[in-house]
Amino acid sequence: MKPQFMGALFIGVLGLAGEAQAHGGVSIDQGQCVMKIGPDTMTFTGYQPQKSREQFCDDIPDFGPTIIVLDAQQDELRDMTLDIRVLRNVGQKDDNENLEANTEVYIAPKKYKTGTLNFNYDFKQKGNFIGLVTARSDDGAKVYVSRFPFAVGETASKDMIIYSFLTVCGLVAFGLWYRSSLGKKKPGAA
Repeated sequence: MKPQFMGALFIGVLGLAGEAQAHGGVSIDQGQCVMKIGPDTMTFTGYQPQKSREQFCDDIPDFGPTIIVLDAQQDELRDMTLDIRVLRNVGQKDDNENLEANTEVYIAPKKYKTGTLNFNYDFKQKGNFIGLVTARSDDGAKVYVSRFPFAVGETASKDMIIYSFLTVCGLVAFGLWYRSSLGKKKPGAA
C-alpha cells in the first residue's frame, strides 16, 4: 500500500471525525465556540460545575444544572434586544409549531450593554434540543436569528462511535500495510 494513499486515508478519517463533531450553528474558531447571528457572531460557552470543571461548546455532556454564557462580539448586538429560547426537539417541522409546549427555557428580550448574557437551567433528562437566539433592533428593521440544535447527555455515545470508527480504520490500515509488507519479502528469506 502506498504511503500517499495511507496518508490520504488518515486525513480523510480525521476530516470525517471533525465533520461528525460539527453541530448546528455553533463552530469552533481559534479555540472559541462561535455562533453566527445575522452578520455578527457570539461566543457560546457552557459549564456544569457540579459535574466537571470542563467548559463545553455545542452538546451538553450530561443532564443536570447547567450554566450557558453567550457573549456578543460586535457592538451592533449590544444595541439590540436579545432573547433566548430552548426548545425540545420533538421532530417539529417548524420551530413555531407548538412553540409554548416545546419551550424548556425562555429568556425575555432585553438589551445586554456588556454583551454578555448568561442563564442557568437544570436539564432534567437527556435528549435533543434547539437553541434560538433572536436579536432585534429598536425600530424592528433588523431581526437576526441563530438556530443551533444540540444534545444533552448524549456526547459519551457519540464519542464512543467516533473512537470506534477511528479504531476500525486504524486496524484496517495496519492490516493492509502488514499484508503489503509480507508481499515485499524476498522468496528465499524465511
